[in-house]
Amino acid sequence: MAGKKEVQAAVAQISGILHSFTAYEQAHILRQLQPTEGIPLSVFNAPLSGLELVVRYLMDNERRTIKEIASLLNRRPTTIYTTYTKSTKKYPQALDISDRSIVIPSHIIASRKLAVLEGIVVYLKDTSQLNLSAIARSLHRSPSTIATVYRRAQRKVRK
Repeated sequence: MAGKKEVQAAVAQISGILHSFTAYEQAHILRQLQPTEGIPLSVFNAPLSGLELVVRYLMDNERRTIKEIASLLNRRPTTIYTTYTKSTKKYPQALDISDRSIVIPSHIIASRKLAVLEGIVVYLKDTSQLNLSAIARSLHRSPSTIATVYRRAQRKVRK
């Protein structure tokens, strides 16, 4: 295990390297270094609602129980069960989890201040610095839908 001085030297070196990049590039690099816990953006390729996709991912890929998911997402277990059951009927295939370059933290979906899609769009726009057209492509929604969702979310947050 590295000693305190070695760690400080490594931090100084990394900091020096980061300062050679723009603020935007620095933010992007630091995001890539963060743990990738959450729902991969590629999951949203399936034709399901935001909550259905999140519940399916947590049940099928992370092997969480209904009770765990309900607690994590601040929803009732019956809601989670119904959502999962309906999603498996609507889309029986496995979800695409191939791209983990951007992940949506579960606390974004757990917040009840915004609808699931609103929370995801706000996170992608404000935290991941994606523009609305890139978000629309990633979520397989129309640009006008994403713009409307973002505008509504901003209004809700301002209240």
